[in-house]
Amino acid sequence: MTVPATAGGLPPDLTLVPALYAAFDDGSLRLHFQPEVDLRNGSVPGMEAHPRWQHPERGVLGPAEFMPIAAAAGLVHQVDQWVLRMAVTEARTWHRMAVGTPIRPPRLWVNIDGRQLASPAFVGEVDRLMSGRLLPAGAIGLEFSERALGLAAPVVPGLLAHLHALGVALAVESFGTWFGSLAVLDLLPLDLVKLDGLYLQATMRDLEGEAVVAAIVRLAHSRALTVVADGVDSARLATRVHDLGCDRAIGPVFCPPVPVEDARMIALGRGRPERWHRPSQRTDERLRAWVSAAGPRS
Repeated sequence: MTVPATAGGLPPDLTLVPALYAAFDDGSLRLHFQPEVDLRNGSVPGMEAHPRWQHPERGVLGPAEFMPIAAAAGLVHQVDQWVLRMAVTEARTWHRMAVGTPIRPPRLWVNIDGRQLASPAFVGEVDRLMSGRLLPAGAIGLEFSERALGLAAPVVPGLLAHLHALGVALAVESFGTWFGSLAVLDLLPLDLVKLDGLYLQATMRDLEGEAVVAAIVRLAHSRALTVVADGVDSARLATRVHDLGCDRAIGPVFCPPVPVEDARMIALGRGRPERWHRPSQRTDERLRAWVSAAGPRS
């Protein structure tokens, strides 16, 4: 997981370090999960894991607020390991709860940063976590930024091939924002690419920009890759990325990250994203249809 800069450029509040140490054991460090919606049929084929810290006085803190504290305390690696371990455990829970039903739980995606990927111990850690969990191939997905892949080069192709052999799905996030993007498609064993929402909004201001996005989507599809529009925050953007060929979308316009109990309801077909985010009356009808139809694959 990438260590973000402190909001506003302020130094981290080191008085929170003891509480962060305790958070690993007291249950206040937890994962939230954000659904990935299939733009063809409204199903939820994937979910993203997002770490949160439920501080007793400051409320729910996101990575931008607590990871600088973890970095100052030397806890970044411990947080990274915790996130991956808890994600694998939760995915196993989804699959165990789905036994005897036609439900196929969503793939659970975990963000991995360059520091983790460059660690000689990383593949072994993933192997140990996956071993004995009885998860089907593709139940867990690891997503990397292009910057992370660049930091870990030149061992990346072999490393990702090893991860793929373990049954882990692989994705590149913020695809299209780096000059090496197109080369990545032919060099790495990827399953999915994610187009950054801010990049999409900046690019799709005119027909020429939309043509660029459409070309990227076609190129990914020609390599049998799934294309996800990330950070979709409006009905208009959701509609445009669908029309330009994106397969899936994720973002607050569909559903925010939700706690584990709610995520399990979505993953097992007992709840739908609109329970946590109801489109306004002005929301595009197509978005209403996507959200109301969302559910796991069977």
